[in-house]
Amino acid sequence: MIQRTSHARPRGGRRRRPKRSARAGRAHKAPLVAGVTAVTALAVIGLAVTGQGRGGDGGAAAPRNDAPAAAPPSPSPSPSRSADTAPGSGTGSGASSEAKAPKPTESPGPSRSAGSPAAERSGAGIPKSGPGTFTTAGAGSGTAGGGRIVTYSVSVEDGLKESAAATAAEVDRILADPRGWTADGATGFRRVAGGTADFVVQLATPDTVDRVCGEYQLDTGGEVNCNVGRHVMVNLKRWRLATPAYAHDVSSYRALIINHEVGHFLGHGHETCAGAGKPAPAMMQQIKGLRGCVINAWPYAADGTPITGPPVP
Repeated sequence: MIQRTSHARPRGGRRRRPKRSARAGRAHKAPLVAGVTAVTALAVIGLAVTGQGRGGDGGAAAPRNDAPAAAPPSPSPSPSRSADTAPGSGTGSGASSEAKAPKPTESPGPSRSAGSPAAERSGAGIPKSGPGTFTTAGAGSGTAGGGRIVTYSVSVEDGLKESAAATAAEVDRILADPRGWTADGATGFRRVAGGTADFVVQLATPDTVDRVCGEYQLDTGGEVNCNVGRHVMVNLKRWRLATPAYAHDVSSYRALIINHEVGHFLGHGHETCAGAGKPAPAMMQQIKGLRGCVINAWPYAADGTPITGPPVP
């Protein structure tokens, strides 16, 4: 505030002080007013800049707060976890498998308790390793198909909740299905309980699958299945969870596992999608994507037509 001092009329012989003109008064006040205006303008600009920075996403500025704003804490990096991605193929002597791809990382979500649907989908509660010993299903089965009869046995790693008998019954059903490999008219299957089978289907923990497949220079990455020698190794994680495309039809994905790996044992190589909207071949690495095809677990259609696609080099 500018304080004005009043001047009284001079007394006695003192000279009367001349009046200042209005123009002079205005000239005197002009620099002061200009200074106040400049300070006010700078303050307004400062507030505008500060408000724009707090808005962040281009929206309205945050309400003014005269208290000094605390600097936001620097975010600490979140731990990463391996996503459930599709490993792929390696090749080894007499070995076939789905290929392994690099695993991206993602920030972990809230912790989930084992036994919940979300925990089951994420693989929680599935043992990563086991003793490496197996129980073989007994009794054997009848013969499915004709032509050359291929014998097989089914065994389950000890300590799993899946029984050898129940697993064998599911494998029997898959191999005897008329849409399976018996549809070629030259192949038949029979499960045996003793002696040496032509091949053995082994349901095992991820670490055990990795160890057996690794002996043939295949990297299954704790995720996928393989056929090496006479071993059809089935990863417990895939047997229980399938893949995202088959998440609501685990039974069909189990059929795809058996048909794909037994197909390798029979000498079939990898194939790819024959065209958008067509059924994916059973010998396609469907865990890596469908490439426009629709899911399919069988090497033959119900009418006996082969479901194939271009071979993968």
